[in-house]
Order: sequence, then structure tokens, then C-alpha cells
Amino acid sequence: MQFDLFLFSALSMPFLIILVTMIGLKWNALKAGWVAFLITLAGAPVVLGVNLHQLTTDIVPGSVLEAANTSLSILWIIFGALCIYYLQLNSGAIASIQQQLARLHPNPKISALFVAWFFSMFMEGAAGFGTSAALTAPFLVAAGYRPVLAVVLALWGHSLGVTFGAVGTPVITQALLVAESELALARAALPYMFPTTLVLAIGLAWGCIRYAPASAESVSSIGDKPQKFSLAAIKFGVLAALSFLFPATLLAYFLGPELPTLLGAIVGAALFTLFTRFEKPSLGQLNEVASTKLPSTSFIRAMAPYLILVILVLITRLIPDIKAGLQAVVWHWEWRNYHGTVQYLYHPGSLLFVSFVFGGLCQRHSISTKNGTLVRALGRAFAQALSRVLTVLSALFVMLLLSRVLVHTGAITQLGQTVAAFAGAWWPFWVPWFGILGTFITGSATSSNILFSEFQRSAALASGNSVIPLLGAQTFGAAAGNMVCPHNIIAAGATVNLAGDEGQVMRFTLPMAALLATLAGTIAVLMNI
Repeated sequence: MQFDLFLFSALSMPFLIILVTMIGLKWNALKAGWVAFLITLAGAPVVLGVNLHQLTTDIVPGSVLEAANTSLSILWIIFGALCIYYLQLNSGAIASIQQQLARLHPNPKISALFVAWFFSMFMEGAAGFGTSAALTAPFLVAAGYRPVLAVVLALWGHSLGVTFGAVGTPVITQALLVAESELALARAALPYMFPTTLVLAIGLAWGCIRYAPASAESVSSIGDKPQKFSLAAIKFGVLAALSFLFPATLLAYFLGPELPTLLGAIVGAALFTLFTRFEKPSLGQLNEVASTKLPSTSFIRAMAPYLILVILVLITRLIPDIKAGLQAVVWHWEWRNYHGTVQYLYHPGSLLFVSFVFGGLCQRHSISTKNGTLVRALGRAFAQALSRVLTVLSALFVMLLLSRVLVHTGAITQLGQTVAAFAGAWWPFWVPWFGILGTFITGSATSSNILFSEFQRSAALASGNSVIPLLGAQTFGAAAGNMVCPHNIIAAGATVNLAGDEGQVMRFTLPMAALLATLAGTIAVLMNI
């Protein structure tokens, strides 16, 4: 297949429209999504030769059903995360957690880095599928960061952990598709993670320090001057990166894809806390921590919903009989060639909601003191979460609808073949970019691997490159794509009342994703020389 510039330009149009309108024109996701969707419908018969009757009576209705199914699945996660957030906010538990996290390090900027990196990674490894950023962003807002920056930091912080997120789901799914060893594919992703994780962690430390709330400036000398700020960002960023990479690499290399992000975050958090304890805080820092009155809610009780969630995730993901039993309870629908499935007992949203209810029971004393009865407090959090979820429903649906139409019209496959024809021997450089594109379209690294893994295998063989390393690059790119995916930005933004400002988030996340893809693509080329 020869490269066709017109075809490439036409197939790229929906993505360019979203990027230009959201970043350049500052449109919200709903408006940008509808414009891209309508232009896709208008161009599909001309560019792809899709029959107009098939488009209107089959592809669009089927895509509507699939988009609705996925929207409800994502919204169930957002809703559960919001229920927990409002319960914590109303009970005073968030204030208690903030104070306790501050004790990990006397500098609140470093505590913010801890939350944005290790807590975010841990939740990604445990639950995945949008849970991580939705839980992390409210913490950062409560710590004083502006909503846009809180979402950016949450998306940056969890993204590379998505490589082995949701107890290894992206790699496990890829292994099933291409009939390769899970262990081999887990190892294949590791070379791309070393330099990129260092870059991302330094960037995250930069964001936490540079954009810290004014209250943090009064208790720390870090970041007061540009040179101090730069050195601090590098020092703490490298420390955070290595603290995670060391255990995660060992786990991936010897055990496979299930535990690198989950246990890597736990061990990394312990290492990071240990090493940062050697930092000598300024007198102002010590006075600030010592003079702060801790809330009445105990730390364990305040953390109850999250601890319950962790226990539920570990039980349901790592005990085979329980996992199989929950996965067997499925709601499934089919219409022509379109279908959807929801494992509603195994779903992360269900685990979040159970954690919300039982977390409320654990906090009933502080809840009854502040908000009356437990039932009233749970009902209030439920209503607040439902109100917030309804504000993002339309934007989420239209982005998913666009993605399903692009898949079913064959636009994604055609675009991949066109770029592969153009790249030739340089195809390895573009592999992580397609991983990002897949997540940008579908909203999930797992779905990106479903979309492109078999294509990547064929392209690698056709271009004379090694298959396994390029499949690792695909998974890495799919993980990095989480930070630019409109669905994920909408979902995380919903938890901090960011509806309509998603383009501002992408102004930060898009350059970072491009930098990571460039580094990973360069590594892929070097590995295939």
C-alpha cells in the first residue's frame, strides 16, 4: 500500500478538529465532539466508501448503543468516586487525611507529589478504568491546587502506571489477542518506562512545586527561587521515579503484568517516605506542622472507604475463585454485529459504591456529629454525586459515539495502514503514537490494545521488525494516552467541577504525551536497528 496524502489528511480530520477546537479555540468537549462527529458522518461515504444507508441504519445506531453502554460503565465509576469524595468532604475526613499526609513530609508540596504519584499509581494498579484520576484530583483540590492543575497532575501521575493497570489488564488482554506470553509482553514494556518515567516524574514534581497553593509557600523554601525550584523538582522527581521503577521492574520481569503498578506503588511509597525523611525541613516547616490541630477523625477511620476499596480490589482480583464467580455475573446485549457487556459485580464502580456505604458505617460517629443520621449523610453524598455526574453525561457520550463510528467505518484501520506505508523502516517510531491514538479514541489502554495489537503485529512483520518489542511500545503508548483522552479528562474533571474547561487540561497533557511518545519511539527505533 502506497502513502496517500489526501486519505491521511481526511482520516486525521476528526482528531485535528478535536485538538484545534479544544486547545486553540477553547471549546468544551461536548461542542468539539459533536462537530467532529458530524464531519465524520459527512466524510465517511466520500473518503471510505461507506454506503449511506448502512451508515444511517446500521453503523450509527449500533455505535449509539455501544457508546451508551460504555458511557454508563464509565459514569458508574465516576459516580462511586464522587460518592466517596462527598462523604469524605462532608464528614471532615478529607481534612484529616490531608493533615496526616502532611506528616509524611513537612513540606506540603512533597506531600502533594506523594498523592499525585504514589496514591494515583496505587489506585490505577488496583482498580483502573478511570478510578485513579477521579479519586486523586479531589484530594489535590482540597489541598489548594486549582481544579485544572489538579486534573493535570492526577492524569500525569497515574498514566504510566496504566501499563500494568487494573491488575495487568492491558497486557493480559494483549497476550490473549496475539497469542504471546504475558511475561514476555510485560518485559517488553519495561525498556520504554525508564527514561519516560524519569521525565514524567520530574514534570510532576515541577507541577506540584511550581503551582503549589499560596499557603504552601509560607512553610517551605523549596521553589522560592528558580534555581532552587528546578533542583528540587529534579531531586524529588528522580527519587519518586526510581522508588516506583525499582520494585515495579522486578515485579514485571519475574512475575508478569498483574502486580507491578499495584505493589510497585506500595513499595515505592514506602521507599520515597523513608528517603524523604532524611530531608531536613526548615524551622518554618516544623512550626507549621507542630502548630496544626489535627481533626477529630482518626486517620484509619478517615481512610476507611479507600482501605475497604483496596481490600475489595485485592480479594476480587487476586483470589481466582472469587474473581471467576463475580465475572460470571454478566449483563450482555447484542444487536446485529454490535454488542456490549457489563460484569456489574466485578465492575470497579460497584466496588467503589460498596466502599462508600461501608466506609460511611465506619465513619458513622463523625458523620452523626456533623450531618445527623448516617442515612441522611449517605443520601446527601449520593445526591451531590448524582448532580455532578449528570453534568458530564452528554460530553462523555458524544466522544464515545465518535470513537465507535471511527472504528466501525474502518477509519482507524485505514489510518494505521496509511501511516505504516509512509513510515517504512521508521515504523517503530510511530508505534507508541498509535498506542496513544487508540486510547485517545477509546478511553482505555486495554481498548487501545484490542484495537491495535493485531495490527501492530502484522505491521512489525511486514516492516521486518521484531514483534515483541513493538507490542511493548504499543502498550506503553496506550498507557501514556490516558492523559490526553477526552473521556478521561471529562471523567477526572467531573470530580472537581471542571465541566467546560477540558481544553485547558489538554494544554498541559498533550505536550507531555508527545514528549513521552517521542522518547518511546526513539527507543523503539534503537531497539530495532
